[in-house]
Amino acid sequence: MSYLKIYPKRIFASLNVDGIFEGVFTFQLEQYGLQANDKKCDVKIYLDIGEWHIWLQPFAGLDTPQFKLFAESLNDYVFSVLKVIPIQESKGSELPSVDVFFDDIYFDMTGQEPVIQKVPK
Repeated sequence: MSYLKIYPKRIFASLNVDGIFEGVFTFQLEQYGLQANDKKCDVKIYLDIGEWHIWLQPFAGLDTPQFKLFAESLNDYVFSVLKVIPIQESKGSELPSVDVFFDDIYFDMTGQEPVIQKVPK
């Protein structure tokens, strides 16, 4: 398996007419020591059977099984650890939206399961 770290930076998504939040996920990649900054992919946040889910457009050139594992881990991190609830995030704003910033974490995708780490200072 390849050496890969994904540093999430921001999710910004606005509510569309179908009740799905659509927007952009911004992140940084590190693969074999090479950095790729300010990468972006489409994101959708939707409610399914009482649970919120994040869908990420697979990023070109990134190993699909690893990216799928990352998306699943990000989903768990955003909703279980950060406790983001998109509808509550939107209250009081003109256009309902979700805006999540990630500070000082990365997902180490080197092993069989993603490991969330703090960025060393």
